[in-house]
Amino acid sequence: MDVREFANRFQKRYPDVDRYEVADHQDISEFEGRLGMKLPQSFCTFVSEFSNGIFLLDCEPIGGVSEKSPCGTVSKSKVILPDLPDKIHIRETDEFIASHRLISLTMFDAVANSNDHWVFICEDGTPNNEYRLGFISQSSKAIVKTLSSFEDWLTIFWDHDNEDEQAVPVFNTFYSTLDDRLEILSD
Repeated sequence: MDVREFANRFQKRYPDVDRYEVADHQDISEFEGRLGMKLPQSFCTFVSEFSNGIFLLDCEPIGGVSEKSPCGTVSKSKVILPDLPDKIHIRETDEFIASHRLISLTMFDAVANSNDHWVFICEDGTPNNEYRLGFISQSSKAIVKTLSSFEDWLTIFWDHDNEDEQAVPVFNTFYSTLDDRLEILSD
């Protein structure tokens, strides 16, 4: 589901949820300059048309491009996990990515009260900078789950939301029990 469809559906289902003011294109461009990397076009649409950072249904703390964003700013992953090694293992594909190429999308795992979080895996040559997403473990310092894009992440979040119950973090949709999650996140 694309960002605009997500925003429309979200607004219809949750009209009273507070969203932070949106960013303009200059804000995004200046932030990318400070970050030293381009953000995915879909994420730029999210922060410029939906919310410039949001604690999405109290379970997914998405950063914005402003220091005033409710969950802080997206940042290089070493800001959240300063002891990351130079190379990070992506378990599903058995490849490595330089840790300086990881940009944190979510600021922590709100449900597990941990610093496990979703990151953009910034690889050169990706059309519209629609990078893969990875879920990085604070204990193993590995990316333990990947998704094809931010819009894929939004789709999974939306498809597993039951407005009558507490929202489900995207990572938990793949590993439904605590034991499963602990096993995949461990060394």
